[in-house]
Amino acid sequence: MEFLENLDSTYYFIFFGVVFIVGYFIIKRQNNFKLMLQFRLIFYGFVMAFMLFWLPSTPSLASFGYPADFDDIENKQKLLKYLQDYNEAIVKTTEVVYWMIFITVFWFVSIISSIIKHFKIDKSAE
Repeated sequence: MEFLENLDSTYYFIFFGVVFIVGYFIIKRQNNFKLMLQFRLIFYGFVMAFMLFWLPSTPSLASFGYPADFDDIENKQKLLKYLQDYNEAIVKTTEVVYWMIFITVFWFVSIISSIIKHFKIDKSAE
């Protein structure tokens, strides 16, 4: 999944946003509350699984090891490579965690608001 790590996150979220909006309106036409909740749950699971694969691969970073003292780092190029690899992994991991939290909060709020609307409609129908 190397190609997933190299693409800009904007393209991913534009794609997922378009897919969600199209799916949302297709399902909303059917006026089926249970189907809407299932769609949102499946879409959420798909996005979270995608983001799991979007995390950087860190076995290559672990193979370098942790330097115990300055003698372990032989030259400045090796130190620079070490710092760049770890910095890239930290930045990418931070970005993925940020988006996972944002999507989870957005999903949770949308589910709760849908449930509240559904029960208000059912209560007013009685």
